[in-house]
Amino acid sequence: MTTESTQPRFSIFDEIDRGLTSLVNGVFQHESGRSRETTPALVVYELEDHYCVECDLPGVTLEEIDLKVNDGVLEISGHRKPVQADGAKVTLNERPFGDFSRKLKLSDGIQVENISAELGSGVLKVIVPKAVVAVPRKIAIRRAEDSQSS
Repeated sequence: MTTESTQPRFSIFDEIDRGLTSLVNGVFQHESGRSRETTPALVVYELEDHYCVECDLPGVTLEEIDLKVNDGVLEISGHRKPVQADGAKVTLNERPFGDFSRKLKLSDGIQVENISAELGSGVLKVIVPKAVVAVPRKIAIRRAEDSQSS
């Protein structure tokens, strides 16, 4: 004869699932009104005459970004505002918000005075021109003319 209990079986996986669910819910509820510093993603690539730094900043306006070079360090910083829908309560927000900052050490041979930037489609694109490097060239030597004085 076989009997089954009406009590649910204990499963370690159920316990782990409950713990993770509690943790995730706690994090989202805790973050809903809290700002935190974030680190935006970067892509840096090199071309023949310049470097390009692309920084993902979706939802950030031009006025919320500060870009500067100091002592050979390029710094991108600013503030991303949280989502605020009129009359709505945000129940889940996975978008990072608050202050953000990235610093990149620039190599020697950069034209700091010619760095430029543009913001479009949520991406800040910074163009860092390389300095013009003196290219060695061969100098021709000619023979001196014989000048004979009489």
